[in-house]
Amino acid sequence: MKIAKLIITFFLFILIFGSASCGHKKNPTGGKKDTIQPEIVSVIPDEYSDISDSNIEVIFSKPIERNTILSGIYIYPPILKKKYTWDGNILTIKILEELEKNTNYYFTFSDKIKGEHGNFLIESSTFIFASGKLNENRISGNIFYEEIEDKNKPIQMTILTADSTEIFSLIVKGETYLIEDLNNVEHIVRAYIDKNKNQRYDNESEPYFQKSIDPAGSATMDISLAYADTVKPQLKSTNVICNNNIDIKFSEPISSFSKISIITADSLETKVDIIAWYLHNDELSLLTADLDTLKYKIQISDILDLKNNMTSEDSLIFDGISLQDTIPPEVISSNPRTGSSVNSFLPEISILFSEIILEDDIETKLIEVETGNIEDIVILNKNSKHYILSPQHRLNNYSSYKFTIQAKDSNGNVMTKPLEIVFLPIVRKMNKK
Repeated sequence: MKIAKLIITFFLFILIFGSASCGHKKNPTGGKKDTIQPEIVSVIPDEYSDISDSNIEVIFSKPIERNTILSGIYIYPPILKKKYTWDGNILTIKILEELEKNTNYYFTFSDKIKGEHGNFLIESSTFIFASGKLNENRISGNIFYEEIEDKNKPIQMTILTADSTEIFSLIVKGETYLIEDLNNVEHIVRAYIDKNKNQRYDNESEPYFQKSIDPAGSATMDISLAYADTVKPQLKSTNVICNNNIDIKFSEPISSFSKISIITADSLETKVDIIAWYLHNDELSLLTADLDTLKYKIQISDILDLKNNMTSEDSLIFDGISLQDTIPPEVISSNPRTGSSVNSFLPEISILFSEIILEDDIETKLIEVETGNIEDIVILNKNSKHYILSPQHRLNNYSSYKFTIQAKDSNGNVMTKPLEIVFLPIVRKMNKK
C-alpha cells in the first residue's frame, strides 16, 4: 500500500513540475537585425595589373545577394563574354573573350549591390586594370563656382567617351581636381552638384559643366560650374543725371548690344544724338546731346547677356531734364599705382573716370624724370569712362617716368587737380616687350 502511494505521489510531482516548466517556455526571437553594410575588402590581382590572361577575384566583407551583382557591376570597355562564380564572400569574374590591346578597363561596383540581409554596398568603387600596357593619361585643373556657397559641396563627375558612353564616375570636392589613368582617346568631362540629392542633374536649380578634351599625356582643363540661365535680359530703369548724362540699368550684366537710339516720345519722334557710351556689368552710361523737359523713348537692340541669352529689342520711356552738370569729373581708379614698377617697356596706363570724357577734353604728358624728355602717348581706349594709354615708343629700363593727366567733362567742368603717376620700368632681358 505504501509503495502504491509513493508511485502516485511521484507521478503527481512529475506532472506538476512539467506543467510549471511549460508555463515559462519562450519562442525563438531570431536575434538582432544586421545593419552593417558590406564593402569590398580587396581585389586580386592588384589594381592596375595586366588582366589579359587572368580572372578577377573580388573579396567582400560579408555574403552578397548574388542577383544584385548582375545589374550592380559596370565594365568599360564592355566585356560581353564573362562568367560570375562564387565561393562564400569571394566573387570571381572569369573573362571569356580576348581583350583590346593596350587598353584600360574600368570595373565599377555600384552601391546598389546588396548584402544577403538587404544592406547596400557601403560605397561605389571603380577599379582600373589594363590589357597590356597601362595608359596613364590625365586631366587636371581648377574648379570655379558661380555661387560661393557651392564650394564645399561634393561634385558628381562623369567621364564619357566622345559618343557619350559612360566610362566611370567619381565624386570630387574643393577647388582643384585630377583624373588619372585614361585611355588614348577623346573624353567628355561632365560635372554637376546634386543639390537635392536625387542622383540626377536638374537644369533649373543645379550648376553644370561639360566639355570634350583629349588628355594626350597630361592635359589641363578648368571646370566652371554655372547655373543654366534662360531668362532674357531686359531694360530695368533709367536715371537722368543731368541734361546730357543718362545711366541705364539692365536686369543683369550685359556683354554687348548692337544698336541704341533715343527719340522723343511724341508724334514727331525727334532723334537725340548719342555722343558716347560706356558699358560695365549691368549699367550703361550715355553722353547725349542736350535733353529738354520732354518724355523720351530709348530703344536698344540685340541685348546679349553673359550666357548668350538675347533680347532682340527692348525700350523704356523716361522724362528728360534741363539741369546742367556743374560737378567736375574725378579719377575713380588708376593703374599703375604711383611709386610702383612696371615689367614692360610699353606699359598700359589705365584711368577710370567718374563720367564719360571725350578725347578732346583730356591733356596728358609723359616725362622721363632724369632727362626731362617728353614721350609721345597713344590712346588705346577713349571717349569713355575708361581710358587706356601707352607710350608710343619703348621706355628706358630703370628710368623713372611721370605721367600726368588733366580732364574736363563735356559741360566744361575741370578736374580739381591733375592726376600724377610716377613709375619705374624694370624689365629683365628675356622680356622683350
